[in-house]
Amino acid sequence: MSFVQPEFLVFFLVVLIAWYAWPNRLWQNLILVVGSAIFYGWIHPWFLILLYASATLDYAMGLLMRRYPARRRWFLALSLAGNLGMLGTFKYLDFFIGNVVGVLEAVGVHTDLRTLGLFLPVGISFYTFQTMSYTIDVYRGELEPRRNFIDYLVFVSFFPQLVAGPVERASNLLPQVERPRRFDRERFLSGLTLALWGAFKKVAVADTVALYVDRVFLADDPAGALAWAGALAFALQILADFSGYTDIARGTARMLGFELMENFRHPYLARSPSDFWRRWHISFSSWIRDYLYIPLGGSRGNFGRVTRTTFIAMLLSGLWHGASWTFVLWGAYHAALLTAWRVVGPRVPARLRASAAGRVGAVGLMFACTIVGWLIFRETDPVRLLHFLTTSPLHATPDQWVAAGIVVAVTAVMALPLVGALLLERGLFERLRDTPWILPARTTAWAAMAVGILIFARDTTHDFIYFQF
Repeated sequence: MSFVQPEFLVFFLVVLIAWYAWPNRLWQNLILVVGSAIFYGWIHPWFLILLYASATLDYAMGLLMRRYPARRRWFLALSLAGNLGMLGTFKYLDFFIGNVVGVLEAVGVHTDLRTLGLFLPVGISFYTFQTMSYTIDVYRGELEPRRNFIDYLVFVSFFPQLVAGPVERASNLLPQVERPRRFDRERFLSGLTLALWGAFKKVAVADTVALYVDRVFLADDPAGALAWAGALAFALQILADFSGYTDIARGTARMLGFELMENFRHPYLARSPSDFWRRWHISFSSWIRDYLYIPLGGSRGNFGRVTRTTFIAMLLSGLWHGASWTFVLWGAYHAALLTAWRVVGPRVPARLRASAAGRVGAVGLMFACTIVGWLIFRETDPVRLLHFLTTSPLHATPDQWVAAGIVVAVTAVMALPLVGALLLERGLFERLRDTPWILPARTTAWAAMAVGILIFARDTTHDFIYFQF
């Protein structure tokens, strides 16, 4: 079930009414477990088998670590093997087989080995990472294993963030699951505003820009100017799409009494590669930092060791996004940016860095580097990607320049609501927050967003981009 399907509105309304009808915490958690099962198994009920297998494995490993602390390393290994094995089978096995067959045929060895055509379960990359973080934290002694399986299942399967994050930590979400929750008018209204804003970004902005992005990248031979215009448009599409999903997730969770972690913090205002990853997909990038980068050595050691650790972490994060060499290349590209900034950053004069021109220039340069990354991310054909990266962006026929101009113009127009919302958030709404004018301002915003959603809604909508991961 998708957040932008009409069925979800009915589903969420039923869950919301049932949730508030039974203020008892146990009944509320049971409602959330059942509701999450319906939400996740709406199209493919067999997805629930994998979800509950991962949850049961890590629940059991957590309890065994507590009972047999001397053997906790083995239980952690079982948890990691089970989750990574399941993720590897469904997400990467066909990719591995295809590459093996390709290499063998390239050297003249013919084989009957064929890919299995495995179907990738939605959200598997997110909930496996979430459950693994639970067992890792228990192993480290940073978290007490839970005995209440219902509470634990709410943490694993909580439907607002189940399919595409944020990748929650048990230390943040489990205490909220375990404490009583009551209706809070202010939190409810705030959640409703956030969810409506997320739906607007998805339906009005992301899906509109997607029509142009798809045409560019499905073209047989788009010129350099058109390809880079498409990359610029994709930068807006993926931000509006993914942050829109996160806002709906955080908004619906807030209406149910939960506070999910912030996943985006205006990433295109980043001034450096490291700043970008502190702003983009924060729950995932912090997961990679805490459970992969730092255990491998982090920023400790000499330049070579830190560079090696950076590349390992970013290559694996790229591969996490999908079974494709272009995703691996995207991870390598960002690792190279982080490494280059580690060399160049300390040499930038403090006076220049603090000046207005320096800040604007840093944001512009980082945004340009991000666009290159999004071209690598979006183009799935390595041959076409190499052509785009080695062809002048000024190469185009007059007709292609017109098409590129249209794509850029549409992108600029559709970016205006995001820019306007940022200005309103930092200006008007901050001033009205504790005044009687906040409710009229909110209801006006609700009406504007609802009208926008109705105007831009289509019979067929694009899936959220991160559903494929």
